[in-house]
Amino acid sequence: MKFIKYLCSVAIYICTLNIATAQQPFVVKAKITKPAFENNMALMSYIDGKFSYDTTRFRNGQIELKGSLKRPVKTSLFINYSKEERAKTKKTGESRTFYIDGGTTTIIGEDLLTAQITGGAEQEKFAELQKNLNEIGWTEQSKDDALIAKRDQLYLEFMRKNPNSQVSFDLMKGMSTPNFFSSRVKEMEKIFTAFPANWQSTEDGKKVAKLIEGAKKLGIGKQAIDFTMNDVAGKPVKLSDFRGKYVLLDFWASWCLPCRAENPMVVKAYEKFKDRNFTVLGVSLDKESAKKEWIAAIEKDGLPWTHVSDLKGWENTAARAYDVQSIPVNYLIDPQGKIVGVGLRGENLMKELEKLFEN
Repeated sequence: MKFIKYLCSVAIYICTLNIATAQQPFVVKAKITKPAFENNMALMSYIDGKFSYDTTRFRNGQIELKGSLKRPVKTSLFINYSKEERAKTKKTGESRTFYIDGGTTTIIGEDLLTAQITGGAEQEKFAELQKNLNEIGWTEQSKDDALIAKRDQLYLEFMRKNPNSQVSFDLMKGMSTPNFFSSRVKEMEKIFTAFPANWQSTEDGKKVAKLIEGAKKLGIGKQAIDFTMNDVAGKPVKLSDFRGKYVLLDFWASWCLPCRAENPMVVKAYEKFKDRNFTVLGVSLDKESAKKEWIAAIEKDGLPWTHVSDLKGWENTAARAYDVQSIPVNYLIDPQGKIVGVGLRGENLMKELEKLFEN
């Protein structure tokens, strides 16, 4: 009897697993009257475990694309313009993002950008989110801090209300930056723990869990961890030597291409604010065998601030203390030794420093 119960439970589990992983067929149908699309190519792409795409030609004002999915996915559709339209608009075509799942998704309108998209439950949720974003005036080109804050609030509210939605999973992935989590760790942890366990165990979920733990330890408002390390001349330097100044603790390496690409922005920030109680402390994750390359990179990139390293690569003592998982990464520390920014890259670094010194 127990064996029969066991077999039944196994059968139920297998059926549940098959349902969860079964391929669901989908169809995307578009009817768009814009003449500039006629006889031109349409490309639809998405990631469902792997990158997938399909192409077709736009004929008689319509296209139809078919396939199958394991789960709902965020999808991008791009339609090429005619040569005449490209010459007139200086654009190659139009693109639109939406969600597809098992079943039919229809796109109807005069052009792709304003067309009405109707599909499954995920698309309905996504459309409602887009409507709310439009109401606050948000566009992908928006750079106003107040508008970005309103957008973030809409995202957070959506994730709270829809913890089982693929749209929420994608939003969480997009918001997974050290600085964002550092300033909202309690809120993000509460939202994250409401997400289903199977998503939390994915690579994206594990990344979020690490960000939460990192923010608890070294988030905004936390005391920076002090350390001592030798500079390029072998002289010991302490992080606490910089007390009384704002210091950007910058983890990088000579072999790290993204780090080298980021260096010009750090130089720009240093030159603009170095006379306003600001400096940089570079910590290299180079190894002893690459000491010459480390020093050469400092000179080539024109990095005039203090540089330190114990030349142990990823086993760098400071990097381990700060749980550095990837580089470049940085911590902005105030004159009292407290962290006020994490992972500030590109224009975000400049904007944060401008808030501190120019407001």
